[in-house]
Amino acid sequence: MWKLMIRVVNRAELRTLVGWFAFSAVLQGITLALMIPFLRALFSRSETLGTWLVVVAILGAITVTVDTFAMYRSYRISVYEVCDTLIDRVADHVLQLPLGWFNAKREADVANATSKEINTLSHLASMVIPNLCNAFIVPLVMLVATAFIEWPLAVVMAVSILPFILTWRKMSAATTRANDMEDRTSAAAAGRLIEFARLQPVLRATGAATSWDPVQETLQADSEATLAGLRIKGRPAQGFNLIANVTFAVVLALGLSFVTGARLDPIAYLVIAAVSARMLLPLTKAALYASEVDNAAVALRQMGIILDAAPLAEPDSEQAREPRGTSIDFRGVSFSYESGRPVLDDVSLTAPQGAVTALVGPSGAGKSTILRLTARFWDVDAGSVTIGGVDVREIPTTRIMELTSMVFQDTYLFDTTIRENLRIARPNATDAELEEAARKARLDRVIEALPHGWDTEVGPAGQSLSGGERQRVAIARAFIKDAPILLLDEITSALDGENESAISDVISQLSEGRTVIVVAHRLSTIDSADQVVFLEPLADGAIVAETGTPKELSSRPGRFHDFVAAADASYRWQLRHTSD
Repeated sequence: MWKLMIRVVNRAELRTLVGWFAFSAVLQGITLALMIPFLRALFSRSETLGTWLVVVAILGAITVTVDTFAMYRSYRISVYEVCDTLIDRVADHVLQLPLGWFNAKREADVANATSKEINTLSHLASMVIPNLCNAFIVPLVMLVATAFIEWPLAVVMAVSILPFILTWRKMSAATTRANDMEDRTSAAAAGRLIEFARLQPVLRATGAATSWDPVQETLQADSEATLAGLRIKGRPAQGFNLIANVTFAVVLALGLSFVTGARLDPIAYLVIAAVSARMLLPLTKAALYASEVDNAAVALRQMGIILDAAPLAEPDSEQAREPRGTSIDFRGVSFSYESGRPVLDDVSLTAPQGAVTALVGPSGAGKSTILRLTARFWDVDAGSVTIGGVDVREIPTTRIMELTSMVFQDTYLFDTTIRENLRIARPNATDAELEEAARKARLDRVIEALPHGWDTEVGPAGQSLSGGERQRVAIARAFIKDAPILLLDEITSALDGENESAISDVISQLSEGRTVIVVAHRLSTIDSADQVVFLEPLADGAIVAETGTPKELSSRPGRFHDFVAAADASYRWQLRHTSD
C-alpha cells in the first residue's frame, strides 16, 4: 500500500510524518514509564520528588508539542496533498483521456474516486497512522520498561506479540478479500444506477420506471456483499481483541500475585496496571484501523486504475502539424472497442473538402465509429485517419475540436438557460451572434414560446424541451462555432416528419462550404449528399462495400440499390381496409 501511497503523497513527506508520530508514541511510552519512579518518590516523600516532577513535566510538554506538530502536518497532508492535489490530478488526467474511454461504469468509478475514495484516503494521514503508532509503539516501550521492573510481566507481554502479528495478518487478508468483493459490487451498483437514470424514457414507456430487474439484482448483490464482508472482517477482529484482553488479564493476575508475595511494590503494580488498561483501548481499536488501512489500499488501487488509463498521446509543439485543408481520409483503418470484437476492418474512404459524404449501412456497420475516430475520440488499431493530409495523431486535440462541430442523435443540454447552452460552443459569442444562430437553426420561434425566453432553464439534460427542440439547440451551437468540418450522427432518425423536414433544411444550410460526414438512414438525407459510402458489417469488422454518388449507386445492382429499394417499399407501405 505504501508504494501506492507515495504516488499521492511525496515519499519524504510521508516518511517524515510517520517518523514524527512514531517519535510522539515513544515519548508517550517513556513518559508513562517514568510515572513509576515519580509516584514512588511522591508516596515515600523522597528528596528526588522535585527532580522527577520536572522530568515528567518537561517530557510531557515535549510529547504534547511533538504530537500537536505531527497532527498539524497530518491535517495539512489530508487537506492539501490528498483532498486538494489528488482531486486536481484526477481531474487533469480525466481531461486527457479519449472521450471513448467514458461509459457508465467508468463514470461511476470517477465519481467514486473523487468522493468516497478521496474521503477514505484523507483519513489515512490524520487518523490511521497516528492511532496505529499509538496502538503498537507505546505498548512496546512499556514492555521494555516493564522488563527493567519485573521481567516475568514483560515476558507475558512479549509472548502475546506473535499471536498479535499472526492475527493481524489474517485480519488484513480477510479485510482485503471482503473489500475487493464489496468494491466490485459497489461499482457495479453505481454503474447500474447511472444506466437506470439514463434509460428513464425507455423504462417509463415500458412501465418499468420504478422497478427494473437488473437494478434490483445489482442492489441486492451489493447488500449481500456488504453483509458478507462484515462477517469476513469481524471474525479475525474478534480474535485480535480477545488476545489483547487475555494478555491484560494475565498481566493483572500475575502482577497481583507478585504484590501479595512482596516481590513487586504496589505503586509499580498500579502504574503498570493503569498503563496496560490505557493501552487496551488503542490496541482493540487497531483492529478497526486494519480495515481502514485496507480501505485506503483499495482506494489507492482505484485511483491508480484511473491515473494509469492511457491518455491520448499529444504531439509536442515541434511535432504538431497544421492540416492543409479539411478533407478527411481513412487509409486501411482497423479498430475494435474490445479485444477480439473488431468493428472496422481495413476501411479506406475519402470525404472531400467542401462536400457532403453520407455513411449508409445496416446497424453495427461502424458508421458512428467513423465519426468518433475522425474527432479522435479513440485512436485506430491500424491504419490512419487524416485531416487535410495530416494524421490526427499529429494534430493537437484542441485543434481537432476547433476544426469540428458534432451533432448527435442524443443531444445533451446542461441544466441551465438556453443562452448558456449555446455559449458552450463559443463562450465569447455576443447576444447578436446567439440570436443569428438561433434564427438560422429555426430555434428563435421555440425561444419566443418559452416562459422566460432566452433565460428559460431547460432542466436536467434539457428534459423540458422536445427532441426536435434539443436538436435545434445543438445545430445552433454548430452555427455559433462555425467549424469547417461537420459530423452528423443520425440526427433525424428519431424525429417526426415535421421536425425531420425542418431539421433537414437547416442542415442543408449549415453544410454549405463545409466538409460534412453524415450517418444517414433517410433517403431525403442521402439524396442531397455528394457521395455515399456503403458499409457492410462482417465477422472480422465492417468493410466499405460501395462508394459513389447516390445516383450512380442506386442505378446499378448492389447493396445500396437494395437499401434504396427497401426504403422505397417502406415509404409506399400503407394500411388497407378489407371487408369480411
